[in-house]
Amino acid sequence: MALKVAIVMSAISIAMLAVYGADVMAAGPQTGNSNDNQKTGFLQMDSSIRGSIFGIVPSAMLIISFFITRKEPSKKLGILIIIGGALIIIGTVVILGIQGGQLPSRAVREFGAVLGIGIIIAILGGLKIKKSTKVATA
Repeated sequence: MALKVAIVMSAISIAMLAVYGADVMAAGPQTGNSNDNQKTGFLQMDSSIRGSIFGIVPSAMLIISFFITRKEPSKKLGILIIIGGALIIIGTVVILGIQGGQLPSRAVREFGAVLGIGIIIAILGGLKIKKSTKVATA
């Protein structure tokens, strides 16, 4: 039962990350520091709220899906978790690329933290797959 819940959570996380990425791409580069002239994508919400809902929540769901099934082997779940981590990593790199050198150092540090979370999630997916292959060969 926990495995099915974890797979659904991971699939929802991937969908949310894809929507978030598409919204950021639709918004294009952000210029200026005023909220009045910030471009938004198709999600009409503040960038910090959008990041919380479509960035933090899916990341937490991917991590939770790993830990609620830590004793159950599943290559499928491991692959989903890796995909989620990869989306976070790729999305961070793309956003940094879109913004160019226009980000303040605080924002670059925040993106570094997000990149680290994406790497950790991808590693968790790899561990899940590794555990699954050990069980299959044993």
